[in-house]
Amino acid sequence: MKYLCLVCIFFIFYLKNLSAYQEITIQKGSDLQNYQELLERINNSISEEDVISSIEKNIYNINFSSAQISLNIDVDNLSSDLYSRKIDHNLLLLNCSIKKTFFKFNNKFENCPNFIIKKYGNDSYIYLNYKKNYFRLLKFNENISLKAIWINLLEKNKTSYQLSVNPTKYNKLEYFTGLKPKILSYEQNNVILEFENFFNNKQINFLINFF
Repeated sequence: MKYLCLVCIFFIFYLKNLSAYQEITIQKGSDLQNYQELLERINNSISEEDVISSIEKNIYNINFSSAQISLNIDVDNLSSDLYSRKIDHNLLLLNCSIKKTFFKFNNKFENCPNFIIKKYGNDSYIYLNYKKNYFRLLKFNENISLKAIWINLLEKNKTSYQLSVNPTKYNKLEYFTGLKPKILSYEQNNVILEFENFFNNKQINFLINFF
């Protein structure tokens, strides 16, 4: 077991030399055929404001095939840019939020979150569902915007702190933040990281354990 942990740590150090860009793949459709429509789709999935100019500065290796579009995006740099401009945004799980039907109730995505309505007594509530996990968001009403809920899912406040995570969660941490935090030490089967991000310790643990 200890040997396996050491292998994990070695792999983590190796990962630190790789790009932190997130790879996005999206299926083409009648409303998604060209570069401008791609920018608009990304914009609509991450913010209610026009942030296309910021998106353009942070996407790379765009490839159009007959059936899909793939690209890399610098999640941390884009989020830093939007944060500095005080623009509400959410760059989590872009491969999911970029789906055409993501902001609809009662989807049945297997590897993406779903917004589920559950009724208890006379009241209905909106839950965020991922696989077997459910998290109650708020009471349902007809005027609710799922996009607004998603964009404001987690409050952002840039801060620095030490974070303790299991080595097996490191890839998730990188995926959600676009960062490869500096490893300070290894204690009690966890790695201790020097971490600077927009999410606090509680939020990070929610992300890597819920999804």
